[in-house]
Amino acid sequence: MLIHEAFDKTLRKYSISAKALSQLAKISEAHISRFRNGKGGAMAHNTLEDILSAMEQLEPGSKSYFYLLLAGKDSVPSDIDLLVELMDDIELSNLLSAIARRVSPKSSSLTEKSRHSTERIAV
Repeated sequence: MLIHEAFDKTLRKYSISAKALSQLAKISEAHISRFRNGKGGAMAHNTLEDILSAMEQLEPGSKSYFYLLLAGKDSVPSDIDLLVELMDDIELSNLLSAIARRVSPKSSSLTEKSRHSTERIAV
């Protein structure tokens, strides 16, 4: 996929407007539009980084999605997959702990209900 196609697809997927992006990146809306349509020619590396950083601020995950498209990934992971991939070990550990806390009380209450049902049947 060409860079401008990946850029356009990312903006469409995350519903990022050229106007919002241009204001945040401090780059003209016309420049973004030309790049998006493949008519702008080459873009300076720092300008592209400014645009991608602004895009990520507007819609977290959009920058990773853009890079995945450029890498030619046919199946793009879900937003949750991207989130987990971007986490460091401590953040991932905290996430797993939070999931365990949330699931644990439900599991305990289900176990308690099952035990009471079994006791009633045995009586």
